[in-house]
Amino acid sequence: MREQSGDNGKVLAWDFPTRAFKWTLAALVVSAWASNKFGGGTPNWHKWTGYAILVLIVFRLLWGFVGGSTARFVNFVRGPGAALSYGLALLQGRTPKYLGHNPLGGAMVMAILAALAAQGALGLYAGDADRLIIDGPLARTVSDEAVTFAARWHHRVFDLLKILIVLHVAANLYYAFVKREPLIKGMATGYKPSDTYVDAPAARAGSPMAAAACLIAAIVIVFGGILALGGRIAI
Repeated sequence: MREQSGDNGKVLAWDFPTRAFKWTLAALVVSAWASNKFGGGTPNWHKWTGYAILVLIVFRLLWGFVGGSTARFVNFVRGPGAALSYGLALLQGRTPKYLGHNPLGGAMVMAILAALAAQGALGLYAGDADRLIIDGPLARTVSDEAVTFAARWHHRVFDLLKILIVLHVAANLYYAFVKREPLIKGMATGYKPSDTYVDAPAARAGSPMAAAACLIAAIVIVFGGILALGGRIAI
């Protein structure tokens, strides 16, 4: 059943697959951090969290072409000039309202997706010196030098990711409590107040069947790709 815009002064902003992706990804990032910090005795916890994150990233890339209107890249990915103009307008307190991502928000979304994709890909090749505890599924397909490089940058990209996440959360809190725009509530419920939005008056929900197809395709791409490259998936 498709989500529809409400008739009580609210309009659809984010459909369910897009919201489910965001909150599941947030939970998995926390799980990745926790499994690295506290799960030394259970390395598969960290590995399977990484697999799940990669599946979600691939899902989001596919969903960005066939998903709901506010989830499609064509509707929120803009050039650096648009992001700069929006940033200058934000400093002057005269930013227009967007139903979906504003130009700066869209840039942040793409930066976080890129960082997570890079970290996940590096994790596939990362390993410790003796490969006894940390051993990515593709670590045995490359040289020891490549494994060391992947492990080093796997940690460095996570440091970058933490900065991006802090900026993302701070921006959402700013909009919620200073500009009084319910971005967080909108991503939780799917709805925003009816208003004059510059990108669209209301969102069009994506097809649940398309979402399921994207998720299945993402699972096949991630695990099939690992196996095709000669990797081993620990159970």
